[in-house]
Amino acid sequence: MEERNNTFTILSLIFGILTFLTLLTVIFPFFFGSLSIIFAILSKGSSLKMNSLAKTAVTLSLSGIVLITALTGGTMYRLMTDEEYRAKVSAEFERINGITLEEYMDILEEAYKTGEIPEEWSEQIERMGY
Repeated sequence: MEERNNTFTILSLIFGILTFLTLLTVIFPFFFGSLSIIFAILSKGSSLKMNSLAKTAVTLSLSGIVLITALTGGTMYRLMTDEEYRAKVSAEFERINGITLEEYMDILEEAYKTGEIPEEWSEQIERMGY
């Protein structure tokens, strides 16, 4: 039983570290952080206390999740409120994808409303590589 708890502790620590290593991917920190917390809880077994490695893993995971949430929220807030920043992001988006960020948002809005991509946007989406 102790070996199983140790395995869960190690897995929790590995996923806690992966939470930080994948911060720039936005989605993976939530996935790895959640797994880390689950394995840390499982590592307790029937004990009332969590060992120090599992506590460290939970701290890493929660810190990573809070950090990526703050970074993503801050970026989205700035994108919505700062016109100069939005123009820079849109210009870079257009340089990479061939359409502006506003055009892309229109595509997403239309697709959300109708459930399908408008015919006139299909060529641009293909050009973007999707």
